[in-house]
Amino acid sequence: MSTKISRRWFIGGLASFGAFGGSRIFSANAGTLSSGRPNLTFGVVSDVHVRLDVSGEGFAKNYDTSTFVHTLEWFREQGADAVMIVGDIADKGLVRELQYVADDWQKVFPNDKAPDGRHVQRLFVYGNHDYEGSNYGGYAKQIWPDDAERARNVLRTDQKANWEKIFNEEFSPVMEWNVKGYTFVGGQWTADKCRGSDEKGIAGVEEYFAAHKNLLDPRKPFFYFQHPHPKGTCYGSWAWGHDDGRATRALAPFPNAIAFSGHSHTSLTHDQSIWQGEFTSLGTSSLRYTGGAYARTRLPEGYENGNGSSKFDPYKVTPGYGSTMDGRQGMLVRVYDGHVTFTRHEFVYDQSLGEDWVLPLPASEPKPFAFAEHAKRSTAPAFPAGAKISVSRARAKNRGRAAKGNTPAVPSEDKDVFVLDFPAATASKGRAFDYEIVAVPKDGGKKVRRYLMADGYNMSIDNPRAHRPLTCRIAADQLPHGVEFLFAVRPVNSLGKTGTPIVSRVQPALPKAEQA
Repeated sequence: MSTKISRRWFIGGLASFGAFGGSRIFSANAGTLSSGRPNLTFGVVSDVHVRLDVSGEGFAKNYDTSTFVHTLEWFREQGADAVMIVGDIADKGLVRELQYVADDWQKVFPNDKAPDGRHVQRLFVYGNHDYEGSNYGGYAKQIWPDDAERARNVLRTDQKANWEKIFNEEFSPVMEWNVKGYTFVGGQWTADKCRGSDEKGIAGVEEYFAAHKNLLDPRKPFFYFQHPHPKGTCYGSWAWGHDDGRATRALAPFPNAIAFSGHSHTSLTHDQSIWQGEFTSLGTSSLRYTGGAYARTRLPEGYENGNGSSKFDPYKVTPGYGSTMDGRQGMLVRVYDGHVTFTRHEFVYDQSLGEDWVLPLPASEPKPFAFAEHAKRSTAPAFPAGAKISVSRARAKNRGRAAKGNTPAVPSEDKDVFVLDFPAATASKGRAFDYEIVAVPKDGGKKVRRYLMADGYNMSIDNPRAHRPLTCRIAADQLPHGVEFLFAVRPVNSLGKTGTPIVSRVQPALPKAEQA
């Protein structure tokens, strides 16, 4: 393994990098590379989304703090020195929602201390829901019709004063903490509405780093976090919820920067959740639900079982996967002299989401978590021996779409559909994140490609859901017409590496569809 150090890396910390032979340092179980205690341990979650019930009393269904408390307790058991929340704490941007989180923190870490007496640092920042969630669906107005009363209960009325009262901590748009000699910088969402795919970004982040060039110790990593993804980093250009590039520009001069971001709810089972370029960037998923709708953004066609809107959605007939209330995820970060480990965890079933990502220190060439390098090391998913596709005919309704603006309505109506049933591709250590389904005309005509999100894509590979057979329904009018064709189904991992396909028999001229 090369120990060539990037010319952009600051001097210092070289000795430990060469100590780990082969590629083992890039993929290891928790603790495999540990020699003694880590220098620093901290938990990371995002998108807690605590929601007040519309009655104003207690929590809305599925939006309480029970998973949050369990997560804090798990971090405490792992010896965390700090816990980071990367925005969207209060789902509807209400004072009381944030207060619930502060109260539960004190139950787990009274006076910010663990049972052994060590200080545990809060590392929290606002997200878009904390800023403007009170406007979503008119939620706050339903609880407090009176304008003055509502203003007193909404965080955005005075973000600074509410933060300082609830957390007893001085607030600023860009905040800085020091934990055991390591620097953390958090960017607060303090202005601008959520814009979805293309966010404006965090005000003041470029100015902060320009003014603090000498603040950060070049001999060790530092950690930056904000709610939207830094543009062009984790997940790539297709990422939902990336900023306008300002964080990427601010961090580019610092190869020792490790950034965390949330917002998209993309699952930590997606291996593009970690990116290495001029610095390192990680998506942190969500502690509330994983966003299958957002994961489809890289595909113009969308997923057949996706939830989000795309130009083909009205014609799809496979039920949506749903934004499930399991798949609640976070990570534990351990910092050693020669490497940093990222342990991915699911907090409903308390299961691992995959082998640790192990980042060597200092930064090196080639970068192990650049997407292309990561893909080379990844294992292609595989179907079990003898796997087959079962193809049948049925009738089903397409989703349809109401007219909106210049977008015409698409009726929902009964259609002839093909039903494909096939087993999960779990016969190797590689896991399928999705499946490519190709209809290949016998006459050499144009192929039709469709995609299905893997069942259990956001679960541990040990979870039974990841092993269930899959079903995909495709409307016949979206497939080759009047010719024989075959179906090929290929498993694909989240880095784009494909496994060997399974292929159906060639379809003859089709009889009249049977009623489902």
